[in-house]
Amino acid sequence: MFPGSGQFRLLTLHFGLYQLAVALAGGFVGAYLLKLGFSLPAALAAYAGLLMLRFGLRFAALGITRRFGFKGALTGGVVLSAAQFLPLLHADTPFWFAAWVAIVAAAESLYWPVYHAAMAVTGEASRRGRELGLRTAVAAMVNVLGPLGGGLLLEHAGPAADFAIAGTLALLSIPPFLRMADLPAGPIPALRESMRGIDRLGLAAFAADGWIASGLLLAWPMVLFAALGARFEAFGLANAAAGLVGAIGGLLCGRAIDRGHRERYLVGVCLALGGGFLLRAGSSWSPLAATLANASGAAIMSLYVPVLMSVIYDRAKQSGAAYRFHFATEAGWDIGAASGCLAAAAVAWLAMAPSLAVLPGMLGVAALYLCVRPRRAPAPLPVVA
Repeated sequence: MFPGSGQFRLLTLHFGLYQLAVALAGGFVGAYLLKLGFSLPAALAAYAGLLMLRFGLRFAALGITRRFGFKGALTGGVVLSAAQFLPLLHADTPFWFAAWVAIVAAAESLYWPVYHAAMAVTGEASRRGRELGLRTAVAAMVNVLGPLGGGLLLEHAGPAADFAIAGTLALLSIPPFLRMADLPAGPIPALRESMRGIDRLGLAAFAADGWIASGLLLAWPMVLFAALGARFEAFGLANAAAGLVGAIGGLLCGRAIDRGHRERYLVGVCLALGGGFLLRAGSSWSPLAATLANASGAAIMSLYVPVLMSVIYDRAKQSGAAYRFHFATEAGWDIGAASGCLAAAAVAWLAMAPSLAVLPGMLGVAALYLCVRPRRAPAPLPVVA
């Protein structure tokens, strides 16, 4: 039975459709840039520029959210995300590439703070782990269907067909979100108030997550694509197999978090993340080794996401102003991911093996552990008679 309230079901339906669009086309963007002639360092540097622009545009996005509300802002983000594929088709020319970067940065600056705030206030604290595990499993299953379809479409029908279908799916994700009740995500702050009282632990956790993502979610897919002979179909099949592994892991980890095992999972997840980085760094010599590293990495990520986001969403909900919390703390993700991409680009430019570009992201694992580990409340002061 699908757990959670009607609100949670609508939000998960929106998320599933939107992620299917991402998996069908967005997950191939790095590979597509390599096909257009970008080198790995150049593509990583471009991602860094996109993320820094996203960081700057979040303050403009705040004004749009204040004017049009949470639903209007998320709808605008989805529409822009669907529109990105037109300039992406012509991204081998500087003008259209710059247009693609600007559209994606604007779309994500509008979309993600609202989505994460909605997830924080919609979920139930007692079922947080299970709900996040389910969301991770939905994303993982979507990441089976999306890469399969995307790889086949890109290989046999061309980018225009794949991008058109992905854009349509993104637009179809809007109605479920619009059907949700008003979100109790707190007031939308004015610009000068938006960064006051920032949750420093949440900011640091997002920065560490962004640094990790620069290696696992941005550099690695391009390394994998090159290791598989730069073939979209093989790349899609490898990611589909990984998605199947991830679906199982997400459900198991979510249930364990609800039983109070988050701390035990955290240690194991951080050790596995470190091992996953090393495995990826040494696997580009063989398509089979790269595929196995990709599948094992998906299993690790399916455990990692519920552990991290259960902490983040609980802190956001407890703050009483979930949107303001995510607006401020997600700036850390942009900075962490952008700096991680620049470090990965430098390694890719200097190193003989392109797979070594994932290694800088490993530095974020220790920081993540320090941010997410449970804090013990201080002992009460003795009463003085």
